[in-house]
Amino acid sequence: MPPNRPSAEEYPVDIVDLQDDFQPMKTLEMVLDEENHMHRYWIYLKCMKWQIELRANSLECFAAYFKAPATWSAEIEFELRTHITNSVRSEKFVARFTGNNHIYFRALKLQEHISRENIKALKVELVMNLVRVHNFGMVYEYFDMMPDGESTLLKVEDRLIRVNKRYLSMMSPFFKALFYGELGQDLEIHELKEKFREMICFIRCLYPHRQPVTKKSLDFLLQMADRYQCQPMVDACEMFMCAHYHEYQKKTEKCFSYVEKFKMQRLLRIIVEYVAVTQTTQQFRAQTYWRDLSEKTQLAVLEFMAKNATRRGKELERRRGVNAHRANIDPVDDQGPPNGRLIGIADPVRNADPRPPPPRYIRQWGAVRHVVYE
Repeated sequence: MPPNRPSAEEYPVDIVDLQDDFQPMKTLEMVLDEENHMHRYWIYLKCMKWQIELRANSLECFAAYFKAPATWSAEIEFELRTHITNSVRSEKFVARFTGNNHIYFRALKLQEHISRENIKALKVELVMNLVRVHNFGMVYEYFDMMPDGESTLLKVEDRLIRVNKRYLSMMSPFFKALFYGELGQDLEIHELKEKFREMICFIRCLYPHRQPVTKKSLDFLLQMADRYQCQPMVDACEMFMCAHYHEYQKKTEKCFSYVEKFKMQRLLRIIVEYVAVTQTTQQFRAQTYWRDLSEKTQLAVLEFMAKNATRRGKELERRRGVNAHRANIDPVDDQGPPNGRLIGIADPVRNADPRPPPPRYIRQWGAVRHVVYE
């Protein structure tokens, strides 16, 4: 990304209501002037993340992040309302997205209105409606199954987040005690000392739309999962590291610390396989993190290394036997047998040449003397 290009931020609202992520329609209000000649935001429609970039001459919509199958598709209806003096001009168009096309671009003529009407600030309303989505995203309103009156507010860095108390209580005993136990004391607003972006990412990863774990969010998500005793978040982070094992298995010390702290047995299996192949028992015992491992983890690693060494030894013996068997195979009778010395058989009888050598002729003083064999 160029240095002068600002990064996208979430569309600003007074209260971030995470249940709005499940809605198929949203309205964005923006003002184009000399200071704000471009707006770039990201929003959620049906739990899919979309990035919007609005300029005076163009509109760009990008399906931001997801790991969806190649057969996914979506269709969004846009309505652009431009407020010019005392009138409102509306323009509608449809954008179609597929597994091969994640970006939609449309040229606009807002700059002509600004120049013709001599307007310093132009108010624009952008209405997005996700009318169709196939093979991706949430197909139903999850929180319709929850009883009413179960929402509360979390205050993080002087910003408010509206969450569902019952759902978070099912995911974490900390939130259960906070909302229904002695910690909450029937408060309407619960203040948490966290960073806003980290907290909003943590809750979205925990909510049913399952915002994916990334390399950047992995560390602070595990730290927050430990603070809030959230086992589902630990499982999600473990599955992410197992899916990217080719990167994380080389970070042996870091992964062993995760295994010891969060009891990640699937990750332990992957790390043990990597250590057994790349290190010997003596090399593994000489590592700096050896003493920090529990006795159970040490025994698991050493046991797997012993089994791996036994398995490799049996495989070598099997290959050695196969090669020896191939070297001692008798030639087929109806074919000319190869020379025994060429195939490495240490047997004087079998190494004997199967056919007598041809006779040699020596010319001496103009005469030919026939020598049958040497």
